[in-house]
Amino acid sequence: MNSTLNIINHLLNLPKKSDRVFVFDIDSTLYNVTPRNQEIVRHFAQTKPIDENLKSILLNFELNSDDWGIKPGLMRILKESPEEALIKSIKKHWNEYFFSADFLHFDEIYPGALEFVKSLDLLSPVYYLTGRDVKRMGTGTEVQLKNSGFPLSQKRNKLILKPDQNILDHQYKLDELLVLKNQFSEIHFFENEPLILNTVFESTPDIHLYYIDSVNSGRAEINPNIKVLKPHYR
Repeated sequence: MNSTLNIINHLLNLPKKSDRVFVFDIDSTLYNVTPRNQEIVRHFAQTKPIDENLKSILLNFELNSDDWGIKPGLMRILKESPEEALIKSIKKHWNEYFFSADFLHFDEIYPGALEFVKSLDLLSPVYYLTGRDVKRMGTGTEVQLKNSGFPLSQKRNKLILKPDQNILDHQYKLDELLVLKNQFSEIHFFENEPLILNTVFESTPDIHLYYIDSVNSGRAEINPNIKVLKPHYR
């Protein structure tokens, strides 16, 4: 049995405990955001005044499963004409729409993620701690989670979003987890960004940390003391 299944089975066999909380990031932890990224680039092709050849290329834009963001795919598809101004224009368009609710419906739940989260919620409350911010993505994120079937009961579950988009994710998430430590005796935190997990581990190693090995920014290597899970929760 692989390590992912070992960890999952261990968690699912924990006793029920009201002062424990399971905390999940959202993007690239519960949802595969690759389809969202692709559709935003295709939307650029459909809405911007560009020549027909470039439009045709971008309408067929695809990312690999291990691509983080859109740049790797753009460099492949535009290899014959990677003009800096064009790349900048596409990335500006992507930034506007990725951090909005407009394309969230293209996200795909990782296989087994929904069932895993629902099962954990029977043992202890599930919270969501995301780098999405309240103003641009708050309502859309709540709708997305509810439509997907993730537990989001007002009394039991909590969605935690950044109050300001300019706050650094690793500091914001550490601060929020430290707040939760005053409310729960046991915290399990699932996240795809090594920098965030390493920051938490260095500050408060008694939190149970799980690295979701999907895609990440590449800003840090995961601390070897942190458990690794594949994003297919089964």
